[in-house]
Amino acid sequence: METKTRISICGCGWLGLPLAKSLSQAGYVVTGTKQSEGGIRTLQQEGIHAVALQLPLAADDIAPLQDFLSADLLIVNVPPGRRQMTAASYIEKIMSLSQAAKQAGCKQMIFISTTSVYGDVEGEVTESTTPEPTTVSGQAHVHLEQTLRDVWGPDLVVLRLAGLIGPQRHPVKYLAGGKGVANGSAPVNLVHLDDVMAAVAAMLKHWPTMTTLHLSAPQHPSREQYYCEMARLAGLPVPEFLQEGENGKWINADRTARELGLNWRHGDLLSLAPEY
Repeated sequence: METKTRISICGCGWLGLPLAKSLSQAGYVVTGTKQSEGGIRTLQQEGIHAVALQLPLAADDIAPLQDFLSADLLIVNVPPGRRQMTAASYIEKIMSLSQAAKQAGCKQMIFISTTSVYGDVEGEVTESTTPEPTTVSGQAHVHLEQTLRDVWGPDLVVLRLAGLIGPQRHPVKYLAGGKGVANGSAPVNLVHLDDVMAAVAAMLKHWPTMTTLHLSAPQHPSREQYYCEMARLAGLPVPEFLQEGENGKWINADRTARELGLNWRHGDLLSLAPEY
């Protein structure tokens, strides 16, 4: 009998839960984590094996998590959080998980990172563009990418995601009706949940030789064009933008798409109405 690939997903929120469901439906043995008992019940109701996990891991936490930590693949999808986050505390959390998984015999890791590592770089950004983070979160992610790579080598894939959109998630609701919104001429960099899940599924079939990847839809309209159209499609007040400001960056993910054999499901951002 063929042994099924075991996948552990640390962080089963807006991205992690649908990813866990899709991988489980594809035949993988999936275990997900939540911090609360209520979160555990939610995963179980969706048919996902769930374990409670708090980071950083203490020595006493590791033995009960042996099955989770010893998976064939660990997907680390833990955002730093917006409240009282320090780079040091975030790094400590992820590295404690990495160390425990490595010691438990985990074979491969996907670290979900962010295109904010590129900071205020302007113009075209490719997978080989040198990160220049300007935020605490961006700096922490760059440090983690480098440190995890030292530990895992080619068994680590860093997947940097542009702004995420999908069900119940779209930035237009924060901009609708706004006056004097900055950087109207800067390009948008967004990626739909479906395309992120398709990229992870592709990695599981063929582990990429490129181990620094990023995802952003191939269409990059200006912020003014995009958010005015999204507000119109959603029936929301149209924002008013300022034209001055940074030129901005646009994330070119063509190499990642070729590496993964990825056909964009939602490449045409202007035709995709916000999902509420």
